[in-house]
Amino acid sequence: MKVMFGGYDIKRLYSAKRDIMSLQRRLLFFVYDGFDILATTGPAGVFATANSLCKDNPYETIIISMKGGPVSCNAGFPLLTEKAEDVEVTNRDSLFIAGAANETTLRKSLKDKEALHWMKRVAHRCERFGSVCTGSFLLAAAGLLEGRKAATHWRGSADLAKYYPATHVLADDLYVIDGTLWTSAGVTTGIDMALAMVEKDCGSSLMGEVAKQLVVYAHRPGNQSQFSSVLNAQISSQGRFSDVIVWIEDHLESSLKVADMADQAGMSERSFYRKFVNATGITPSKYLENARLEKAKQLLERNAPIKRVSGEVGFRSEAAFRSAFTSRYGVSPSLHKKMHAGTG
Repeated sequence: MKVMFGGYDIKRLYSAKRDIMSLQRRLLFFVYDGFDILATTGPAGVFATANSLCKDNPYETIIISMKGGPVSCNAGFPLLTEKAEDVEVTNRDSLFIAGAANETTLRKSLKDKEALHWMKRVAHRCERFGSVCTGSFLLAAAGLLEGRKAATHWRGSADLAKYYPATHVLADDLYVIDGTLWTSAGVTTGIDMALAMVEKDCGSSLMGEVAKQLVVYAHRPGNQSQFSSVLNAQISSQGRFSDVIVWIEDHLESSLKVADMADQAGMSERSFYRKFVNATGITPSKYLENARLEKAKQLLERNAPIKRVSGEVGFRSEAAFRSAFTSRYGVSPSLHKKMHAGTG
């Protein structure tokens, strides 16, 4: 017997809606008191934008917590959540653990044995699971990172490796994909990881449209460094090579060699190379290349012509510059300039 309303077959409409829902992927964001709001809203915004640009509405987002109800974030306002145990986790789900806003919040969340047990129990049912920022610590505490590669915020990388030695921490990566495990570094890298998911699920065309709508990079490779090589080198060397680093920055347009850097440091080339690598974790040549590309990025964002940028950062040819820039950032110099000129 047909049940009609306004000329429509209600049973058929309900069945069609159910079929559409069954094709959707669900994004389950697990939060707790004091979580970092950007660790959830950043990636969630990517999936919401994908829905707005795709008639099939490929994603459904659910915010969950152990007790359900309102949960306070680091911005001070509550976010309404569903109780984790009330959500039936299936293989169409992606579970992501939000990062904590500070160390105190993180330590408190790590003591929630009930939450850790729930994560361990349901994670392997999911199509994929992972974390944004320091949410990786909760996954590790639940035993879900043993023998796996993972990323976390750069400030927590050493501690994650220290307290969970069975985890292979890739300290310099924006995000890491290890099978069904997806982990990202600082909170905004969750956006990069979410874009990579959209590309995997729905194709590069939709991913590009989402990135354009959000005015972010179309794609930043997961193994791109979390922060600048200049800052990284200065922090790692604890100031030992600060003068040399500043000198390199002032002479990027020159045909610099390791011997030139060694002379500036007052060392033999061999000694300088060894001590620079030990102090910074990167070879002088690789550091020079990274510094040139980062300077190029800044110049492009100031709307400088690509040919001029190429020369000002020391590349012998524009073609070599374009190739190196694209390899480093995942986008061409012209596209980067189009997206960011006037915003830097």
